[in-house]
Amino acid sequence: MPPWKQAVHINASCGGEGVCGKCRVIIEHGSVEGGITEKLSKEDIEKGYSQACLAAVRSDLVVRIPVESEVDISVLNLQKTPRRKAKIWEMNLEELKEKGLFMPPVEKKYLELPEPTPQDNLPDVTRLISFLKAKHDEHRLVVQLPVIRKISDILRTDDFRVTATLARPVHSGRKTHIINIQPGDTTDRNYAIAVDIGTTTVYSQLIDLITGDALASYGEYNGQISYGEDIISRIIFADKPGGLEKLHEVVIANINQLIKKEQGSF
Repeated sequence: MPPWKQAVHINASCGGEGVCGKCRVIIEHGSVEGGITEKLSKEDIEKGYSQACLAAVRSDLVVRIPVESEVDISVLNLQKTPRRKAKIWEMNLEELKEKGLFMPPVEKKYLELPEPTPQDNLPDVTRLISFLKAKHDEHRLVVQLPVIRKISDILRTDDFRVTATLARPVHSGRKTHIINIQPGDTTDRNYAIAVDIGTTTVYSQLIDLITGDALASYGEYNGQISYGEDIISRIIFADKPGGLEKLHEVVIANINQLIKKEQGSF
């Protein structure tokens, strides 16, 4: 089984084309076919070195990954002196709030809805949208399918007292989506994950959308490194059968791992 399927990352600048020579591993037990190129010296071959991307497994193996071929996540936590220091402009969130300019992309709205009667028999979705318009001046609303599926049960959990979560459009004039509904008043808890997917690292922050504070920050190496250290190599890999799906899979795994770390910090 390839090492990346076991979450073992090996440097592969060329995306597995066999031309960079950075995926050197030592075969301690077992046998492989191929993996020997001009990138390996005679001494390397005698020590059992092989290029992982070109070696076909022919038996059970014990493989040692030398330090120069590893991806070491621990270095992300080291504080290094930058060559240049950028000036960072920190926004005054309280001032933005006073001016009405602090507008989180996701907001929560609390509602106390009247229960249906024979005279007031609006469908649950229509009732929710109508009162968001009447009580919070919300318009151009779209209800997501997961909300439609659970709205009847949620409304009746706490006597039609609910909190609706609204996702604002990026561009003006677009529609606001109702992406969740919860029983009771949960407007005091509104959080988001901001993710920056870079070529080398994936970085995320847990943000309190009420205060604007960053509550936790974590980063780790982008798992796509195992398929190419640069964008061009990854484009080449993505063109291979199943390559694009694999690149998508590993970066989603990165994001989920960061979310778990941020959850564990509370």
